[in-house]
Amino acid sequence: MNQRSWAITVAVFIAGIMIFSTFAGFVMRDGGPVETVSRGAWNPSDFGVGGRLISWDFDGVGDALGMYPQDLVFAFWIDMTASEYLNEAAALSLPLTVGLTYRDQVNLYPEPIDRLSWGLFRDEIVEFHWTKPARIGVESLAILYNGYQMIPLGTTDIFTVMGTPVLFGGEPSVRTILDVLAGQAPTTDEFVLPYDEVDTLQISSLGKDVVDNPGFVPPLGGVYLESYLGVSPYEGGYYLTAKYLSLRGESERRVFDLARDYALEISSADGITAVSGSVETQNLAETLGAFVAP
Repeated sequence: MNQRSWAITVAVFIAGIMIFSTFAGFVMRDGGPVETVSRGAWNPSDFGVGGRLISWDFDGVGDALGMYPQDLVFAFWIDMTASEYLNEAAALSLPLTVGLTYRDQVNLYPEPIDRLSWGLFRDEIVEFHWTKPARIGVESLAILYNGYQMIPLGTTDIFTVMGTPVLFGGEPSVRTILDVLAGQAPTTDEFVLPYDEVDTLQISSLGKDVVDNPGFVPPLGGVYLESYLGVSPYEGGYYLTAKYLSLRGESERRVFDLARDYALEISSADGITAVSGSVETQNLAETLGAFVAP
């Protein structure tokens, strides 16, 4: 499912779910504050569905990468409880997602989505949603695959597999992820930059030197091996960190231009070019959009 197909499927899904509830056990949000619960207090079995349940660390994009397949080219992760303004900027700048773009239009689960990851591999897309487990009632028959229950959502080709996090996507891509989780397919091993990062928004991409996917254009042209972009709330504004492995050519020029235009510091060491600095709130969406542009 390529990005255009995903957008069409998501639009159909959103239209359908606003009329009919997929889960019989939906609980609408009451507008109150989000309850913060530590991961240790959460039990995936509280979803009340059979089969194997996903149980995986989900504290950053580095954790999420372990669930994606070997041919992953782009992924991001965001803690949606940290900054509403950052959520909005990400929704404007990053690819279309149900969990981020439409989080206020639909209630997929009895509890809000606290953290989200989105990944692109081959021409397939999936999302991971971190939500506090609560019992749901399933109205449609699930498909059993590798011991997991793939639960169809309405009449669309979108399935969920419950757990912490919940897996969400089209049938082929969901099956691919379940193969990885079951140890029947390798996970990605091309990413090296994001594993020690703790940013609220974390974006990882492979560059043209690694990616063999004519339908994918990496950020800033992709003349590098890998890129990482992180943003976190900082002193009333935001702090941006961008790193590029083996940056050169047109992408190097664009990175240096962005550092100058947005008054950010730039340095290079051991083959990694790093850009960092403070971003004022009113400039966040523009700055983020500039750094993720193809």
